[in-house]
Amino acid sequence: MRITFEGKYELSLGGFPCIRGYATLREIASVSVADPAYQRELTPEHVDEIKRYFEAGEYLFFPEIILSATLNVAYGEAGAPADDPLQLVMRGQKFRSNTNDLRIIPRTSRYDISVPDGERLFKRIDGNHRLSALEALNDEKYDRFVAPFCIILFSQADAARNEKALFHNINSKARKLTSEESLRGIIDDSDGFPDEVLNGQFGTEYLQCRQLGARLNFDYLPHLRTVFGKVVGAEECYRSTLIQSLQDVQGQFVRLELGNLPDTDALFNAIRAVNDIYADERLQHSRAQGLFAAFLFWQLKPGASAGQITQFTNWVLRTHQYELGSINAADLIKIFEKIAESRKRQIFISMWFAEKTKQNFDAIKAAIDDLNKGHQLDIKLREIRVDRFDTGYSYKITQEILDLIENSGLMIADLSGGNKNVHHEIGYLMGLNRGRGLPDENFLLVHNEAIGSPDTDIGFNLAGDKQLRVKDSNALREEVKRQIAIFYGLADGEGS
Repeated sequence: MRITFEGKYELSLGGFPCIRGYATLREIASVSVADPAYQRELTPEHVDEIKRYFEAGEYLFFPEIILSATLNVAYGEAGAPADDPLQLVMRGQKFRSNTNDLRIIPRTSRYDISVPDGERLFKRIDGNHRLSALEALNDEKYDRFVAPFCIILFSQADAARNEKALFHNINSKARKLTSEESLRGIIDDSDGFPDEVLNGQFGTEYLQCRQLGARLNFDYLPHLRTVFGKVVGAEECYRSTLIQSLQDVQGQFVRLELGNLPDTDALFNAIRAVNDIYADERLQHSRAQGLFAAFLFWQLKPGASAGQITQFTNWVLRTHQYELGSINAADLIKIFEKIAESRKRQIFISMWFAEKTKQNFDAIKAAIDDLNKGHQLDIKLREIRVDRFDTGYSYKITQEILDLIENSGLMIADLSGGNKNVHHEIGYLMGLNRGRGLPDENFLLVHNEAIGSPDTDIGFNLAGDKQLRVKDSNALREEVKRQIAIFYGLADGEGS
């Protein structure tokens, strides 16, 4: 069995012999393959987008698929042609490869080019994503879809070079239609694409883009001018920025199982809140759509607190994320989540490390071990002793302590013994909380009266803060365990 393609023979503008015709996408896919030497890596997102395009069926149209066929010959072996294969075809004569049985037969008004069934003798120069999406669907109902093809004939001597050159020219020489240009014709045409069509055929984010576009007055959203392309010398991009950002946020909602995006009013209010954050001059210079999308996500995420948004903002500013020209919103969000998660898992113990206070350290460590053992947690509670913390290089203890405090989710401060450094470290954490807009809920003050007197150990500046005072190390262990369980949501904090 063979698969035969019928088409008109002609020379292209550059003198390449071509056979042009129509065939089903299924047939074209079955005899062709992408060459990894030059083809772009297949992106699952693009393939999924084309699959949805197939399945929707509305406005379904594909441009010409460009393939190459190399006329291979083993000279000196049986069946080798007497002349150059391309010359035979150009003179209107038959060609049959004696290596892979590719055949070209001129007819009265057409050329037939055929390959043995099951053989993939054509290379995909343009159209690989379309064909791959069809193959991924693996549904007979799409077998009838017909598309134009162009099969370019190459000699075996220069096939690889010509394929790469044509692939480059096709994908780089023409001025590509930008997202904003393509979206303008759809979003702004409410007569041709009414709201119900826009929502049903293209997606909810397209409809919300239209609705939000009518409300985005940049006299009142001045700090977002740059990211939306509303500054002198920039290309307008508010439609593409909005749609991509809504898709990015929806992707995170799906990942976290948060449901669908809220209505347009809530989206508009979230955009206004992001505009307020962008009041920081450093953010106003950012054109990165992904950064805007990440901020929009934190504004829209159910249950996100003002403290979390402040932490994210401070992290973006501190790490200079805003200086990146291109940012993937999903990656940025995940990186921050990992950092926040790591900080939450880390407990810093501030105390006077001495033989006299060893029982306190052992009690606190035992409380943490009890929780780890008693709960199947993905949160790893661990103590940090700076006097045993080896970074592998020389450092100042004071700076190392401050860094550990900043990168921890909880501090347990043991006031037993009245060590002044403990008071200093508590004050530093309080200052961090003020800067981050967070309440003082991330430290636990403890005192063991078996070691010292609270009257002399606890400074007047902490007298008004809640403290956990116990009589011995056993009580310390149990009370610390209870308080940490409440902090991490492992126990009910009522009555504590």
